[in-house]
Amino acid sequence: MMILNGGEEMRKIALIGLTCLVAMTISSVGLGRVTKDDFCAVWLFDEGTGKKVQDSSGNGNDGEIIGDLKWVDGKIGKGLEFPGESMNLVQVPNSDSLNPTKAITITAWVNLADSNGNRRIVQKSTPGSDNQYRLLLEWGSFKFDAGPGVSPKEVTTAIFSTGEWHHVAGVYDGKEIAIYIDGEKVVHQDASGEMTSSTGPLFIGAKWNDPAHPGDYWKGILDEIAIFNRGLTGDEIKEVMEGIGKVFALNPEGKIAVSWGEIKSRY
Repeated sequence: MMILNGGEEMRKIALIGLTCLVAMTISSVGLGRVTKDDFCAVWLFDEGTGKKVQDSSGNGNDGEIIGDLKWVDGKIGKGLEFPGESMNLVQVPNSDSLNPTKAITITAWVNLADSNGNRRIVQKSTPGSDNQYRLLLEWGSFKFDAGPGVSPKEVTTAIFSTGEWHHVAGVYDGKEIAIYIDGEKVVHQDASGEMTSSTGPLFIGAKWNDPAHPGDYWKGILDEIAIFNRGLTGDEIKEVMEGIGKVFALNPEGKIAVSWGEIKSRY
């Protein structure tokens, strides 16, 4: 029988504890499903103050608040309330990571105050050209549009109720285009084609960054918007619904951390 001295015994206990801790952490960050590399951008809206919205994916797609948006309680943590008026939006500069070409998923928690008009959740396009991709309400329907390179490029479904939180997702995986509401696939259609890219910014809560009809602006609260570079499955969307900051470990800077080094740096 081997006798351990005090120092060796403590190191052994610490190693066992660290092994258990890392195992639990890996379980909590969703390895094997959605991973850090799947994110184009994710905005948790948990700042609660200021004019900047941080991209927690680590890709640097931070947004600038334009106009009079209010920090309020969101579905998970804080959120942003949009007044549904011209020039009230979040603008994110163009980047390579915001231009997926093979597939895309856009997810968001939304609380809609007014369903009239064309209420944008997310839209990326160059002003004056065709839309690159967008998730929105459009005159009585809820729509996901994957852009002109995809055929058919869009699917629509009935609008969800106002004044309540709903989780919405638009998915294009190269074979199918679909919409999920509150974790359930409500409409889908076979689709194919490569998505187009653009040099234009991405807008949250608006069509473009110029004065337009107020109906083109989101009215209500938005929270936890994420864009992925692949088509998520129904189970993965339900995972994301639980809260990206809860399901995935965040490092001290508020960025998603799933690498060994980042996980260990938290402890």
